[in-house]
Amino acid sequence: MKAVIENIQHFSLHDGPGTRTTVFFKGCPLRCLWCSNPTTQHFGAELLQKTDKCLRCGACAAVCPQQAVSMTPGSLPRIDRSRCINCGLCTASCPGKALIMAGQEYTLESVVANIAADMLFYRNSGGGVTLSGGEVLAQCDFAVALSEECHAFGIQTAVETSGYAPYENLRRLSEVTDILFMDIKHADNAVHKRLTGMDNTHILENLSRLLRERKAPVHLRLPLIPGCNDDDAHLAAYAALLAGMEGDFDLEVLPYHRLGKNKYEMLGREYALGDTPPPGEEHVAHAVAVLREGLGSIPVLCTA
Repeated sequence: MKAVIENIQHFSLHDGPGTRTTVFFKGCPLRCLWCSNPTTQHFGAELLQKTDKCLRCGACAAVCPQQAVSMTPGSLPRIDRSRCINCGLCTASCPGKALIMAGQEYTLESVVANIAADMLFYRNSGGGVTLSGGEVLAQCDFAVALSEECHAFGIQTAVETSGYAPYENLRRLSEVTDILFMDIKHADNAVHKRLTGMDNTHILENLSRLLRERKAPVHLRLPLIPGCNDDDAHLAAYAALLAGMEGDFDLEVLPYHRLGKNKYEMLGREYALGDTPPPGEEHVAHAVAVLREGLGSIPVLCTA
């Protein structure tokens, strides 16, 4: 069994309790304007260009079979993404490691071996493994098998998902996952589609059903994005939507950050939110207060 993985990040202190290993699955059906992991959006391997490491030697242009790389002496190479087939030949020839590939195919056994090396850290910190993305549910069979293998080693697992997938996939993975994080990005269907490329009908139906069927709590998350979903009217509507659902859940507010902006440059893409600043502490605190008022006894957290 194989899956395309963007990265296996060791010693992560986020994405769940304790010290964790986070496995970033490649491929996602959503295109959130603020996505901090654009290298996980597409399912295949992708070429990244780190211009600050480029030696301007021209080796990449010389080996490219598609003539997708061009340059003039002393300049940075220019990559024609419409011609590039992500073969990786240029990365092997680059002496400065300015060109790298994001994403490669892993076997289940190789990921488990990679994870098992960190078992001592999990046990000492109460941590475990987090399956993230991209969208984990897009490679559901592998994710389920990986979670089961982790449990066989006594390793706790967590999953981060948008919930945009067939419900059967969400149910299967939920049943073999200790901690489930699910993003609900906007309450309004039309706005959700404008912000993410997909409407929220299927996501909310999946959430409603999951809350009724899952025996353990579901940890919902709201990425708080300035100018997109942080106004009082939306926050009140968002709280009302969740308050009407049955089941055991809490809500965590995740303030927007721009840590992934440079990845768009490396992919040759434009960052949709430009120079949008992160929300200030007072604004975040106000948003949390509005949500708490609307959600009553349902816990609303913000650790940022």
